[in-house]
Amino acid sequence: MNLSQILIPLYLLISLGLIFKYYHFPNNEFWAGLERLTYYVLFPALLFVALVKAPVNVALLGEIVLVIMLPALLIGFTQWLGFFSSSLLPATFSSMYQGAVRNNTTMVLVIAPWIVPDKGLSIVAVVILIIVPFNNIVSVLVLNHYGENQTGQRVVWWKGIIKNPLIIACTAGIIVNLLGIRFPLSLLDTANFLGKSALPLALLAVGAGLRLGNIFHNKLAISLSSAAKLLLLPTIAWGACALFNVDTDIAKIAILYAAIPTATSGFILARQMGGDAETMAQIITFQTLVAGFTLPIFLAIAQGY
Repeated sequence: MNLSQILIPLYLLISLGLIFKYYHFPNNEFWAGLERLTYYVLFPALLFVALVKAPVNVALLGEIVLVIMLPALLIGFTQWLGFFSSSLLPATFSSMYQGAVRNNTTMVLVIAPWIVPDKGLSIVAVVILIIVPFNNIVSVLVLNHYGENQTGQRVVWWKGIIKNPLIIACTAGIIVNLLGIRFPLSLLDTANFLGKSALPLALLAVGAGLRLGNIFHNKLAISLSSAAKLLLLPTIAWGACALFNVDTDIAKIAILYAAIPTATSGFILARQMGGDAETMAQIITFQTLVAGFTLPIFLAIAQGY
């Protein structure tokens, strides 16, 4: 399958969600409920089935850290340098940081099976198990330090990690797989049906969550964060894959994971912890739209790896 067959339906579904939300169809409560359904039920089912059915190679964990976590740390450092060499507010930096290092897991899960047909989802599931907690912990630490939370309360980061439904599903799937537990086929089929519905519904929800108003309110923050996320991070990940000579399938997923726009959940975290939520919303929207042009370049690199 060529890139246009992957990306055109993906962005059409995102656009459809944006149009539906603009015209309040069916209503705003529907979209909030759809986000919760995909996050708490459908995606966990998808990941659990992928891990139960596919072989899990724990020896690849080191390669995942090398080509996904280390480039993210380096990009986070570039955002810190950009902040200290500019007049940006600390709260705005916290949104810049999130925008540069976090990833839209929905889009990764949609594209991964196309570039790595047999093992794509199982590799992504292991990546999620490692990188999602790491990114969340660091983002919370940055927001705790640079955010403008006036309540004086500190977020207990580990509670969010252990309650994360994606991490719970990945952990359960790996345990069932490694221990050779025979899961009832009827339950697996049910989870599989749920998982298959996750991808189109989640893309509609991504579109509905975009905020197009005043998208260039903070041009410097948006530019620094987006250039780092959409261009610099995937380039560094690509270089790391070549430098460390990692497994081909890991390399493809690493480049995809790096090139994907930032996580839409960053807006909620910024709002809860005193970050610059308006700038975060603009970064999310800008990156999601611009990735339609940058993502094909890095997907072509990944496919040819």
